[in-house]
Amino acid sequence: MIRLDARFFPADLRAAATSSLPDAATALEAVRQGECTGGEFTGWFDWPRRHGFALASEVKQYVQELGLFYDTVVVVGIGGSYLGCRAVAEALSHSYATALSRGAKNPLRPLIVYAGHNLSEAGLVELLDLLGERQPLINVISKSGTTTEPAVAFRVLREYMEQRFGKAEASRRIVATTDGKKGALRQLAADSGYKTFVVPDDVGGRFSVLTAVGLVPLALGGFDIEALMHGADEMFRSFDGEQASSHQVLEYACLRKAAFDAGKRIDLLAYSEPRLASLVEWWKQLFGESEGKHGLGMFPAGLNYTTDLHSLGQYVQDGCRNLVQTFLSIGQVSAPVPQGPTQVERRLRVPHAAVNDDDLGYLEGRFISEINQAAMLGTKVAHSDGGVPCLELQVRELNERTLGGLFAFFETACAVSALLLGVNPFDQPGVEAYKKNLFALLGKPGFEELGGELRRRL
Repeated sequence: MIRLDARFFPADLRAAATSSLPDAATALEAVRQGECTGGEFTGWFDWPRRHGFALASEVKQYVQELGLFYDTVVVVGIGGSYLGCRAVAEALSHSYATALSRGAKNPLRPLIVYAGHNLSEAGLVELLDLLGERQPLINVISKSGTTTEPAVAFRVLREYMEQRFGKAEASRRIVATTDGKKGALRQLAADSGYKTFVVPDDVGGRFSVLTAVGLVPLALGGFDIEALMHGADEMFRSFDGEQASSHQVLEYACLRKAAFDAGKRIDLLAYSEPRLASLVEWWKQLFGESEGKHGLGMFPAGLNYTTDLHSLGQYVQDGCRNLVQTFLSIGQVSAPVPQGPTQVERRLRVPHAAVNDDDLGYLEGRFISEINQAAMLGTKVAHSDGGVPCLELQVRELNERTLGGLFAFFETACAVSALLLGVNPFDQPGVEAYKKNLFALLGKPGFEELGGELRRRL
């Protein structure tokens, strides 16, 4: 399903990575047993076998029995509460779905849009403009229900839904994914009669894409969540047995650690299909929050090639040599059919021109994807020659099954990589600093003293 190519990684770093494989295998087993640092949050590991398939069946049944028409799903959440869903939806949806489906009475696949991942007032106003022309369903995702960004957005959207549909109908059009027993959103859902799904206690947000956090909105959006689960299960099962000690996921983690030990501080994930942008955003949160502690970890960044070759490509080729780069290569990407879940092969070749006035005659008859692949390969060689260690992760095709495998691959690699660094992969203490300042500046009770201090400084 996924193949790691390390031929363009320096030999000395490959040797260092090989020497750390036993430590990586020990870390993997500790994650499997829940005996690592932060082990109480390892519920995501082997999730499909333990809970995922049963949950997928439950979610599918809920969607089938919903009994109301909707053409838009609004996912309200931030960080891991929306990035996994968005990664799948944007990778497998038509890029112009909003424009193509506008005015359609019954689009085959509902649109998925997002709120609560920022504090843009204009963005919320524009979202309400869209919802005014559509039949929305809201999926609010928050373990506590009090995280500022999604809580503000949901208050606005809840008022909108109740004013438009009335409280009874609005309650049928709102589903909450939250803590199983406590929290503000759990209480609100009980009081309002919302359908609820549970955020597991032993799975942190950035590892939650295969739980109800990701499965509910994706199922509502018409995606094949069972195929997603099968892909993840296939990857997790590949860690069973003796082969786990030399698995590619461990090799990937060890190569990154070797690069860090050699002074590399920026980890680039490069992709050549724009529809992978949100997958890379998910990857950035996963590694950034998991590794970035105690002055350790590489800064995760994404580059969209060939677009960024005409801007940041110069820096990657000739700038400070503190970079390491992984190319995410997809063997075949088919353009989704407008408004529908079915994918067929729709491809484009460079057409013949009677006059070769653009000097592209040598490309006539070639698929555009073939040119794109050549650009990626040429870039990998060029950047390697320029002193950037380069890896390639090769995926045969882009669909729910392979995305499930990628999620399991990266989650496991990230946990092992963080443990090799000596940090807890599953906490994020640095995230709280801005929240305290935000509360203080807005006058939240209990933060008055800090608010006064900040206003003096500002």
